[in-house]
Amino acid sequence: MVDVNKPITNQELVTAMDNFFNEKNAVNELIMIQKITEAHFLTPIILDGKVEDGVLKEGATISFKLIENNANDAFFLAFTDWDELGKWSTAKEETLICTYDDLKTMVLNDPDRIKGFVINPFGQNVVITPELINYIAQRTSQIVIEKDTPILLGQPAEYPQEMVNALKVFFREEQPEVESAYLFLAHKEGDEKPNLLLIIDFKGEQATVFPRIAAVANSYLAEDEYIDLLAFDCDFGRDATKEATPFYRRDECQSE
Repeated sequence: MVDVNKPITNQELVTAMDNFFNEKNAVNELIMIQKITEAHFLTPIILDGKVEDGVLKEGATISFKLIENNANDAFFLAFTDWDELGKWSTAKEETLICTYDDLKTMVLNDPDRIKGFVINPFGQNVVITPELINYIAQRTSQIVIEKDTPILLGQPAEYPQEMVNALKVFFREEQPEVESAYLFLAHKEGDEKPNLLLIIDFKGEQATVFPRIAAVANSYLAEDEYIDLLAFDCDFGRDATKEATPFYRRDECQSE
């Protein structure tokens, strides 16, 4: 978290939230979730003491301003830009830049007092509760492979053929960026149970490609199931697919 006194904007997030509220579908939801987790928010604080070069002087303290709902539940404030903050307060506010992970950690560390955080409470009014934090974790569209983390890969005992067929059609007709795709059952050390893993060889921006793929795949999963996506162009992706056969290859489709 960094002290700021200059404008900050999150236009991609604002657009993603507006798109979701205008048309609530799986693709728009996943794009909004991704933009929320990537954003930097203006969070109002009460500063008691001095800051020099972004560092609190000895004895200085910070407390976060809160907003309450009709049930007197308290929430942190998270604004995408100074215009949105101005809808809440016209005073000159002290703020910190907080990431989604910063706010998530603060909420989960104080569940008895804090019930979540609110993005643009006088605009889109997106309320992030602990339940929604858990949902966002389940809907994450990219797996993070820590170095030296043991992962067992195999094939699902009940192969999700309907999902695979839908993905093939989607790649062929709507996602020309995808060159090939592999499906595994992955069990990462520390996880309670395995989950599906898609490794995708693609061109273009991951932030654009992955949410749309995840939206298609997730529509075929049960509530307690989830699927991770991983780019082929990384050490783990290349190693995992060396001896594997992709369920989709664009060049094979073009030759048909």
